[in-house]
Amino acid sequence: MQTIFIHHRSTHHAKNSGYSRLIDYFPDPTSIYGRNIMPYKIAKLISKVSSKQAGLYDSTSVMKEYELLRVLKSNKSKASIVHYLNGERDVRFNVKYNRRKNLKYFASFHKPPAILKTQITNLSYLKSLNAAVCVGENQVDFIKECLHLEHVKYIPHGVDTQFFTPLASKTTVKQSKNILFVGQHLRDFKTFNTVIKVLIEKIKGVQVDVILRKEYATEIRLHDKIKIHHNINDIELRSFYQKADVLFLPLLDATACNSILEALACGLPIVTSDVGGVSSYLRNTGNFLLSDQDAYIETLVKILKNPEQLENISRLSRQKALEYDWMEIANRVSEFHNLVMNN
Repeated sequence: MQTIFIHHRSTHHAKNSGYSRLIDYFPDPTSIYGRNIMPYKIAKLISKVSSKQAGLYDSTSVMKEYELLRVLKSNKSKASIVHYLNGERDVRFNVKYNRRKNLKYFASFHKPPAILKTQITNLSYLKSLNAAVCVGENQVDFIKECLHLEHVKYIPHGVDTQFFTPLASKTTVKQSKNILFVGQHLRDFKTFNTVIKVLIEKIKGVQVDVILRKEYATEIRLHDKIKIHHNINDIELRSFYQKADVLFLPLLDATACNSILEALACGLPIVTSDVGGVSSYLRNTGNFLLSDQDAYIETLVKILKNPEQLENISRLSRQKALEYDWMEIANRVSEFHNLVMNN
């Protein structure tokens, strides 16, 4: 059976991050990147006249469609799985019109229901899918109800547990307490700024590292205890996770969150928001899912003064991350592929 992935990678993800890593754990996959094999002007024209209410569809999407069409035509007799890594984009004409018995279409969805509901109102293409993968438990009922698909499954987002690892040992006793904040998508900057301001006053020697894209730096209220970092490499990112005492990540909504998965894999305790699909990723780890500013402040002050509690959470976080190792996730996706194909 041929497995074809429609590739998509967010530009802000580190090399070892992102959902596209799934491809690396499949044997002999075919990846569709949207190579320039048709005139750009034609691709741009097709994307312009395509429905803007059916998900993101740009000139690169058209290139992917054409590339996929050629691959499928060359292997008509071969059973094929086509899996869109990001169901919020690129899904159009092949899914709806290029059909045959031995061909099944899958898509993984990443956006919370509230965003999907407003961004994709034309569901005619997505309803032509054979199956959907949800990376958040909070998506499952919504996807089933909207798309009327028989096969909808929650399979968690993965993480590279071979790259994102804890330090072998934290031998030095630090005088400072290091808080880490990573990313920008659906981050609750208002809550972060309010809580950090109080923590800086309450906790002696606290240091805060913020890692995000440069254009979001204005969201952070400046202070001499806060350092903002842009354009760091993967090794530097991992080092921030490894050396921090806690990841403080207030969120507005979520399904899966790369930053939380990477923090888990590095054995970093986490204080975050009880929203969306986050709770299932942190189940039985001792990490903190909270909902208001006072709770954030109280919890952070308490745990930063309790190194034994932090060490215990660190151990449980790493154990939990191993459940999300990409090899495990790839096996689960492959099993789902086989189930639908043989149904």
